[in-house]
Amino acid sequence: MTHTVLVMYPNEVDVHFDETYYMKTHVPLIENIWKSHGLISWHVTKFTTALDGSRPQYLVITTLQWESEESVKAALQNPASAGVFADVPNFTNVKPITLAGSEL
Repeated sequence: MTHTVLVMYPNEVDVHFDETYYMKTHVPLIENIWKSHGLISWHVTKFTTALDGSRPQYLVITTLQWESEESVKAALQNPASAGVFADVPNFTNVKPITLAGSEL
């Protein structure tokens, strides 16, 4: 069964998020390191407003689709994965929130 990982970047008042760096450097880094471990696809969504017109709680959410929960665990055990997490300060000043799960 496929497994989904969400990486959510809070839309704090003082948030800095370099979209160009994220899409041209960070996401290819993710793909390069994790594709061999079962990363199937990814999708990035930027939120500009909540449905009620207010400031959205999250600025960017990245959805990573994996072959299985085991493939996610294997990818995270890869020593190169440390580089994915170490790269975060290069494009944002907020700590991402992560969730993982499978379809009901």
